[in-house]
Amino acid sequence: MIVGSILLGADDLVAELVASRIPYMRNHSFGPCTALGVVRRGVLIGGAVYHNYVGHDVQVSIAFDSPGWALPGTLRALFDYPFNQLGCARMTALIGRSNKKSRKITEGLGFKLEGVHRKGLDGSEDAISYGMLKEHCPWIKGPEEWASARQHLLHHLIQSRQLRRRPERTSTVQLRLVS
Repeated sequence: MIVGSILLGADDLVAELVASRIPYMRNHSFGPCTALGVVRRGVLIGGAVYHNYVGHDVQVSIAFDSPGWALPGTLRALFDYPFNQLGCARMTALIGRSNKKSRKITEGLGFKLEGVHRKGLDGSEDAISYGMLKEHCPWIKGPEEWASARQHLLHHLIQSRQLRRRPERTSTVQLRLVS
């Protein structure tokens, strides 16, 4: 089911797409998870996978094929699920030290650097740990916070060249919308 631009109920499909875009996750599974896909013009362009849920915390892995995913309504939905529906106090993201573009975008979303897990990503690369607390999440607050957070995110997207770069040619999943 698609609500706005969010694909619900297709956890396996979205998790498989996200895993295929994250080098250390290829040929691996997130395990038990919930995934929200993002659809633009009938095409699944990426998503967020929520895994390793422990009540107060959930790990999130995000991957997108297009920079056009980061619209305010999409961001509200992707942050509303863990904080308001699951009731988590925090979210955690682990990113490879060498993946500077993803680290920059994660910081632009409002996550804070929390530490380094040596060889924690795949046994050879360091994992950089980021966290976001519910009370510091601008995407689930009012319009004033959204505007400020969006400017912050745009700054980080431009710095990481995500907005200037043409989307890579990757396989996409076509969704047929039926009424």
